[in-house]
Amino acid sequence: MTMTKDAKGEATVIKNGVCGMCDARCPTRVHVQQGKAVKIEMLEKRVIGTCPRWKAQLDFVYHPDRLTYPLKRTGERGEGSFTRISWDEALDTIADSFQKIKRDYGAESVVFYVSLPKEPRPYLHRLAHAFGSPNYCTESSNCSTATWLASSLNFGDDFADFLSPMSPAAGSSLASKCGLIWSSSVKHSSPVMWKELLSARKKGLKLIVVDPRRTDIAVMADIHLQLRPGTDGALALGMLHVIINEDLYDREFVTKWTVGFDDLKKLVQEYPPEKVEQITRVPADKVREAAVLYATTKPASIRSSPGAVVHHENGVQNQRAAMLLAALTGNFGIPGGNSVARRGNRLGIQTRNITLHERIADLPPGLGSDRFPIWIKLCEEMQSNVLAGRIESGVPYPIKALLAAGLNLTFFPDFKRVTGNLQKLDMIAAIDYFHNTGTQIADIVLPIASWLERPILVGRPGEYIRLLEPAIEPVGECWWEWKIYAELARRLGFGHEFWDGDFQKCFDCVLEPSGITYADLQQHPEGIKTDPPDRSPKAYEKTGFATPSGKVEISSSILAQHGHDPLPVYKEPAESPLSRPDLTESFPLVLTTGARTVYYTHSQYRQIRRLRRAVPDPLIEINPADASPRGIESGDMVRVSSLRGSAKVKAKVTDNILPGVVHVMHHWPDEANVNNLSSDQNLDPISGFAPFKSQLCQVVKD
Repeated sequence: MTMTKDAKGEATVIKNGVCGMCDARCPTRVHVQQGKAVKIEMLEKRVIGTCPRWKAQLDFVYHPDRLTYPLKRTGERGEGSFTRISWDEALDTIADSFQKIKRDYGAESVVFYVSLPKEPRPYLHRLAHAFGSPNYCTESSNCSTATWLASSLNFGDDFADFLSPMSPAAGSSLASKCGLIWSSSVKHSSPVMWKELLSARKKGLKLIVVDPRRTDIAVMADIHLQLRPGTDGALALGMLHVIINEDLYDREFVTKWTVGFDDLKKLVQEYPPEKVEQITRVPADKVREAAVLYATTKPASIRSSPGAVVHHENGVQNQRAAMLLAALTGNFGIPGGNSVARRGNRLGIQTRNITLHERIADLPPGLGSDRFPIWIKLCEEMQSNVLAGRIESGVPYPIKALLAAGLNLTFFPDFKRVTGNLQKLDMIAAIDYFHNTGTQIADIVLPIASWLERPILVGRPGEYIRLLEPAIEPVGECWWEWKIYAELARRLGFGHEFWDGDFQKCFDCVLEPSGITYADLQQHPEGIKTDPPDRSPKAYEKTGFATPSGKVEISSSILAQHGHDPLPVYKEPAESPLSRPDLTESFPLVLTTGARTVYYTHSQYRQIRRLRRAVPDPLIEINPADASPRGIESGDMVRVSSLRGSAKVKAKVTDNILPGVVHVMHHWPDEANVNNLSSDQNLDPISGFAPFKSQLCQVVKD
């Protein structure tokens, strides 16, 4: 923290901070005058010219529509009628309701859900298990975690990281020579990486892009594999067919460090490039060309999307097949290839898990336990996509209440079904920054502090661990989530589980394995240096892989134990021109959703004018070949419909989208909500993820 004066002599305190507008948490400096933040400086130079969101932080924090005091619903759910109440009344109301439900039905009848912000998640996780409910779940039920799960099944708990930026591709001595970008828009989803990738491209990086859309990164690519959504697994098996049959794989690595190669070799014979072309619509010669380029240009690295490959009924197996390319070509655990990552260890130090997850063994089965045991065991949370069905059935026990932080219901598949069923609950308490589709049906709404108004622990492995004290006091009556959960714990009779509200004791407990204390971090606001992670090449030669076999499991023993095919088999999407030709007369187009825009983080920030001006309307991208016979031109309002519902959006006619495929922006509210069309029935049998990106639809001019 430093002190300066501006031209008018106004005292300015400058504090360390982070940008909370996305998960990257880029470092910043916060200028504070008379207790109010007046300026944000971005310290991560790579995003200054590529991401506009960081400039809008103060628009967010001081927005006139921000929730700043507790509210209680006064009318019918969904009417948006609330009255202001005190924190005591709000928390007492929630606690009394939860205690009654626990007495009458059991603690498992209360669900604890969290989306944003992410740093306080362990506290809600702990609250759920201390209360006695197994039903802690998060937005990870439909976000990046299935990608990590697929990698874990292949490579073990210390899995291969296919999400992080390809930092070796930045032109250093460890540079990748070939980058395979599998359905990641990069410029919009990872501004930090974008500049690195541009630099690496200028220095000779070969680039292969897999995407049904011609994105900015696809335009730059040497090879663009423009596939039909949902067919990623077939494409990967086709590339593996070429690599194996043309003897381009790393025999030594495959022999010593994989299980199931012979079975995979048999499987890929079913996917010659000509058959793959029939399935994916990618020309056979391009499949061959991409496979050869990736296998022979070393070192090569893969970057995958957090969700694009796994948002299908066969998502985990599709992802497994694609990621095995790194193993079979020997591009794993080498400089410039893909490397090991440890889930949840972004700080670079040892920490204690405070979630009380060990108590799950003594609790009733939670949401999705019967259908998705692998997800629940490896990801240590329940699967929220079954919530609507469980409310309907009441089996094996009724669901009666929900405490949710970040409950924007546009996130869920089959929006109308989940919203209708949630309104049957006895109590909904929503914690959020702004009103949204979740708060509108809540009984109690609690306002939370932003990243500028709460302490945050940040770190960079091998560099530092740092405690960021709040830059400003919370606006209005906002509380940060630790305080909310600690006060609820006290009212529910287990305040001692939250260190009787002493946050410093909580942090000391979390930090204890590292030997660092809360007081140490306060005394060193610049941060405490941490040891660099082990990045020695081929570390697996000393430790093996953290799988049951100790090797890369092409044939997964965990999948086999749970009755799934152990190989990364391909299955056609449940709704597609090939699997449901009977639907194509009414719904002839393939609908994909969820591509990011750099101006929004999923459902957030549409109320911020400077960002909304850049992307003011929800858009559907439609190819001219599909738009012309429908009489659709850019700017027209169109109606997109499926078996489940419809959405009204604005047309963008472009040849950047594959003919026969349309893309609709996700997480817009009201009539524009594309999840009115999505299914919560055809869930991936391993992860429980919804098939947001491969469904059938029709588009007509509205």
